[in-house]
Amino acid sequence: MFSIKTHKLAYRGLVLVILFGVVTGCAGTRLAVEPPRAKELYTVYPPDVLRIDISPDTAMSTVSTVRPDGRISLPILGDVEVEGLSPTEIDEKLTEALEPFIRNVDVTVTVTGFHSKRYYVIGEVPRQGDFPLTGEISAWEAVAIAGGYTRRAAPNLTRVVRGDPDEPQVFPVALARIALKGDTASDVILQENDVVYVPPGVFARVGYFVDNLLFPIGSVLGAGRQAATIYYIGGR
Repeated sequence: MFSIKTHKLAYRGLVLVILFGVVTGCAGTRLAVEPPRAKELYTVYPPDVLRIDISPDTAMSTVSTVRPDGRISLPILGDVEVEGLSPTEIDEKLTEALEPFIRNVDVTVTVTGFHSKRYYVIGEVPRQGDFPLTGEISAWEAVAIAGGYTRRAAPNLTRVVRGDPDEPQVFPVALARIALKGDTASDVILQENDVVYVPPGVFARVGYFVDNLLFPIGSVLGAGRQAATIYYIGGR
């Protein structure tokens, strides 16, 4: 069964791999040649929230949170398994189940709380952290949601990191090429738990290095802030 604690601990390790290894070429990393772009339907898992509209018997309409056992409860039907199904599939399942009880039943299922799937954006963006994966979101869109890349970034060296922290897949994304030329060939459709890393540029890295030499106390404080960021992303 899904464990939020286990999930967070696993991806704290993945964030550490990215921060200290991806840009310099960590051992064991596989660079994918062609990023996957297949469109995938959103599938429901605990603890997503569903709004279920039922007509003509609107009194049966309800808002329900998917329980840890993957079920929701509805009048007449009782417990219904919805884990792993898309909203359309849940709609069809409920319609078929209610047809013997309600004439000309019409069911509409909408996800109103996206809580089961997350992705992460770190590096040179205004808002680092985890974000809900609400459907088909590309790396470019994820960075935009995080406030865009900063002037210190090396946007064409952006990476999407996926999979095992010890041997992740790494997909290069040329953000500046997308922004300036509209060339989305390198863009990547994100999957659950993907991490988008926007690294600092050469001058920014030099600046950070000089700043650490001149202001060692600030460096220690900066390390503390970085550790806090890692904790926020991976173990909040």
